[in-house]
Amino acid sequence: MRLFTKYNRVNLVASILALLLGSVSYYFTVRYVLVSELDDNLRTEEAEVLDHVRTRNELPEPASYRDQRVRFEPAEEPVKREFTHTRLPQRRGRWEPFRELRFSVMVAGGLYTVYIDESEEETESLLMLIMLITAGMIVLLLTFLFMANRLLLRRMWQPFYQTLGGIRKFNLSNREPLPVQYTDIDEFRDLDEAIRQMTNTIIKDYEMLKGFADNASHEMQTPLAVINSKLDLLIQDTALGIEHHRPIQAMYDAIGRLRQLNQSLLLLTKIENNQFDQTETVDLAPLIEEKLQQLEDPVKDRRLTVHTDLDRLQLPMNGYLADILLNNLLSNAIRHNQDGGQVDIRLRERSLRVSNSGAALDFDAATIFDRFTKGAHSGGTGLGLAIVRQICDNYHYGLNYSYADDVHTIDITFN
Repeated sequence: MRLFTKYNRVNLVASILALLLGSVSYYFTVRYVLVSELDDNLRTEEAEVLDHVRTRNELPEPASYRDQRVRFEPAEEPVKREFTHTRLPQRRGRWEPFRELRFSVMVAGGLYTVYIDESEEETESLLMLIMLITAGMIVLLLTFLFMANRLLLRRMWQPFYQTLGGIRKFNLSNREPLPVQYTDIDEFRDLDEAIRQMTNTIIKDYEMLKGFADNASHEMQTPLAVINSKLDLLIQDTALGIEHHRPIQAMYDAIGRLRQLNQSLLLLTKIENNQFDQTETVDLAPLIEEKLQQLEDPVKDRRLTVHTDLDRLQLPMNGYLADILLNNLLSNAIRHNQDGGQVDIRLRERSLRVSNSGAALDFDAATIFDRFTKGAHSGGTGLGLAIVRQICDNYHYGLNYSYADDVHTIDITFN
């Protein structure tokens, strides 16, 4: 849930609760004031009745008006003086609310109970009108708060969303710092400044790391070439016996693996840094056929049987990375196969499957795509499938390995 939406909900719920509590309190306060006013009127009538009895020693005449009633009833014992709410019949059989004061009075040796009733209809009507006006004000206030939150707060948060969009578009390969966001909100300005400083530092560190990797790779080529040339001269020396050829060949192989390792690590670094951002339409089927032709010699040497089932599939990706992806998959299937085994390649609209026969892995299958993971008898660098995974991660392709019935299978799902 977005912060803006959550803030709106919390603010709206808090406003509704506060207004509801305020409305309830306001209702009872207004009602108390209006009822207190009725009680004052009843006390005034009580004082008039008592004054009439005291001066004339007789009860005043009963009164029955629309808004007020005074009546007397003989009583055997005094009643407690109290104010109550009651309902009395009016014309047309209607029952209306009244506020009633009841008390006892002695007149000429007789005890009477006095009932003074004051109509609450106008009070109820006034209270209802006040509550309707209050409800209307609450609805208007909530509407105003909702619109203000949607319009004003959205504008206030705009610099934050612009900064967030700049972070999402940030790419090390472009080496462009984030644009400056002008805002009068201190927190957003501090956030923008901190992010720009961070991205500038990242760009500098990236340039240093990239320069180190390029320079190290370049400088390593020179001593490797020197060692290789010296080995060429050494192996041509007629003074060497045949027993020296085997260690010289081992040095040749070690130099070849070192050169391949250097190239693979440099390639991984470039892929991770998104240096292959050019995209083109790559047709995988003919590219697979071309790779199989290039690998024809090792296939014949291992007496492998290759089965292909290729549908037409065009992908938007870097052509060089597509070539590396297929080369590593097919080379891996050939290298880790068994003599006289088979290789199956199936290409569908959204997937590529490469299977090869072979013995079970002698390491944890969950680490097969990790760097420098290889079997005990593997002659590779342990980076081939790591490069495959890095390419798939860059393009958000699904990658999976499985083994069943002496067959290794690698599936790539193109999203």
